[in-house]
Amino acid sequence: MVIRQMPNEITLESDVYSLCLITAHSYYALLRRRDKLEREIILASPPPPDGQPSVHGGNNETADKAERLIVRQERLNIKIKAIEQAWNTMPDDTSKEFIRLNMFERVPMIYISLPMSERSMQRRRHEFLTELAKNLYEI
Repeated sequence: MVIRQMPNEITLESDVYSLCLITAHSYYALLRRRDKLEREIILASPPPPDGQPSVHGGNNETADKAERLIVRQERLNIKIKAIEQAWNTMPDDTSKEFIRLNMFERVPMIYISLPMSERSMQRRRHEFLTELAKNLYEI
């Protein structure tokens, strides 16, 4: 079997392909994790005083924890934004629905009932993963 490649089509390296696939498949988990982190940051409060004298200006555990949470949230936001930007490059609503079902909800192509041929689905999937790789600065 000969696989034809369009002259201007980008071929993703296997590690980049895997990274993009995993990132796209985890879209809903990333959203949930971001929301959980937002709640943690909002609800973060200093520990109750223990009644012992303390030296001010020393280690502030609450600020350190909040800073770590904010850094994690920023990293999640980068991935989420990359996915959403790639999704928004799809040319029509049918393509977007296909990507939502196939990539985010992991429905195999053969079970997706949309007015698209299997070849069109494969093409859209490749376009999406290529755009995602660009947005993640992998290519």
